[in-house]
Amino acid sequence: MKSAPSETAETLHRVRQQLILAQVRIMELEDVRDGLTGTSENTDRLLAAAQRLADQKLDEAGHLAKVSAELQSQFEYLRHMQHVTNEALTLTRSQLETSDLNRTRLQQNAVALSEQITGLSEQIAKLDEQSARLNEQISRLTLELTESKTTATIRLERINQLDAEIRAIKATRSWRWTAWLRSIGRILGGRKS
Repeated sequence: MKSAPSETAETLHRVRQQLILAQVRIMELEDVRDGLTGTSENTDRLLAAAQRLADQKLDEAGHLAKVSAELQSQFEYLRHMQHVTNEALTLTRSQLETSDLNRTRLQQNAVALSEQITGLSEQIAKLDEQSARLNEQISRLTLELTESKTTATIRLERINQLDAEIRAIKATRSWRWTAWLRSIGRILGGRKS
């Protein structure tokens, strides 16, 4: 009969040890939770910054599309002018062939029209280069926007996962039962600092 109290004391001692280990584990989990809270706030800031960047890139892409449309309109106008000028040059050349009296004056007109065509051709080439650069810039901005959205999605999924883990920890019985230990730990921690 004397062995029963010593067994009870030993069992009680083991239970106390397990309770202490559980309390230590809970404190470690609280530290992890506190660390995750800071990470979550940092992630929220990063997501907000990513959203602002995405909005900015969308605005830039819209502006570039507008500029590209304007350049395309100018390009079409210059092509039309080149066509009109070519027709005028052709007409001038035919008149030049039929009229010997006006040949000198028509030749001067043809030279001026050729210079105009050359100038228009140079402007068209410049507009083509500008359009190509703008199309490359639009492609680059679209890629950056896609990458920003992907990063934001990944970060949001991680935040949701961390929130679910915290909710799961707080939903456990051990979390509720050890609330008094955490409050004592906070009180003792407050006295130390």
